Amino acid sequence: MDMRGQDHRNFHVDLRHLDRYRFAGQASEDGRAHGDPFESDEPDPIGDASAPATPALLGAAIGHCLSASLLEALRHAHIPVDDFQAEVNAVVAPEATGLPRIDHVDVILKPTIGQRHPRANRCEEVFERHCTVTSSVREGIDIRVRVDWQYSDEAQPAAPARSDEPDLAARL
Repeated sequence: MDMRGQDHRNFHVDLRHLDRYRFAGQASEDGRAHGDPFESDEPDPIGDASAPATPALLGAAIGHCLSASLLEALRHAHIPVDDFQAEVNAVVAPEATGLPRIDHVDVILKPTIGQRHPRANRCEEVFERHCTVTSSVREGIDIRVRVDWQYSDEAQPAAPARSDEPDLAARL
């Protein structure tokens, strides 16, 4: 995250109760709205699961920040990115007193680049330390990150031979 020459930046969220355990939120910075309003809800049986639950929202923040950090590292390395997807799983489990807590967050980042590139390894080595959210949250929650590189220029594997076709080795 760029500090834009500031000593600090304040990211604000206004929450408004809608019904049961559902809230509407609006993010902003310096009075300027960031995106559309969003909703959150608790999962069943307490809530209606009508919107993302708070563990999912935290997972989304972690996954987004990691994705943006790796994307920025790849751009600085002049490695074109054809696609970028991520999977995030926030695991909630009872802690010592039996109360549910986020035990860990698994993140799989799936950038698609044209071909294997030596600078991509360096990007993978350094991007996590530039992720503001993960670096902050990691002090209290185990965050496990894996990069699963995808290559758009690699040839697709050959289809397996049909059982009625003789094996190539048998023909030689």
